[in-house]
Parts: sequence; C-alpha cells; structure tokens
Amino acid sequence: MPIYEYICPGCKSKFELLRPMSQASEKAPCPHCHIQAERALSTFACFSKGESGLTSSIGGNSCSSCSLTSCDSCGL
Repeated sequence: MPIYEYICPGCKSKFELLRPMSQASEKAPCPHCHIQAERALSTFACFSKGESGLTSSIGGNSCSSCSLTSCDSCGL
C-alpha cells in the first residue's frame, strides 16, 4: 500500500497515511483535530550525483516549480 500525504485545512498539520490505492482520492481525518483533510501533492524527490559531482533529479526537474531564489536550501 502506498503512503499518501495530507494537509489539514483546520489546524494546518501535515500527516501521512498508509492506505489502499482505491482510497487515494478520499479525504482523511486529521489525527489532531479530526477535520477531513485533502490529499496533498507529494514532495518526494530522488536525486543522483553524476561523475562530475553535479546533482540532478531522477524522473524530472524539481526546480521548474520552485519559487526559491537560491538552491542553498535544497542542495541543487
């Protein structure tokens, strides 16, 4: 079963749930305040270093949606 990420609209807490793919689009109760939370876009990313030592993302460029002005915080 995959792990899905959720963000509570009430208390803004982030939590994960291990649930079947058949329940992927269903809301989930927040473990803190029990308000129904929407599934969040997963921020999981995988990176690899090439022979030159430069880091690149595997499966696409995660920088295209980044709003930061510096790569210092993510190491790219």
